[in-house]
Amino acid sequence: MTKTDDAAVVVFTSETRQEILARAGSRGWVLNPKNVERCPYLVCCRRQDWDNKAEGIPARTAFLVGRISSLAPLEASENSRGQSRFRIGISEFADIAIKDVWRKELRNPVAYAGLKQLGIQLKRLKFQPVPDGPTGSDEARGGLTIAEAKKALAATFGVRPEDVEITIKG
Repeated sequence: MTKTDDAAVVVFTSETRQEILARAGSRGWVLNPKNVERCPYLVCCRRQDWDNKAEGIPARTAFLVGRISSLAPLEASENSRGQSRFRIGISEFADIAIKDVWRKELRNPVAYAGLKQLGIQLKRLKFQPVPDGPTGSDEARGGLTIAEAKKALAATFGVRPEDVEITIKG
């Protein structure tokens, strides 16, 4: 993969727009860091689940483009094959709504493509800075919410978030 001005990492995410902006990025991705280094943009496409239905974004729709500012491995986040998961940080974002960007035949939730190839016109995007707030590290914002913990545990163990029960004693 060669670097182009419109190269993008495309992710199929159940994260909400609010979660992505609060963390200044998207996280939990098994990817090739060398490929991401060649991509100035992150494109987020909707993977529908119960927690994000209220946003009203149709499944497989591209809903956010971010300017990639960082790539960091998440601690103790390896999948069953020992591959690290990464957080893709963004410094600026643009809201979009382009249906069916995520193709049904894609099996991996991470892909690479040019914005033009995805039907996204870079010149029409109106980027704005990501609001100040937590930097994306759980320590900086006081830990995980129960919903985030359930989602992460469900992904780790291959079950639905509704099937995860968390008990807090204290």
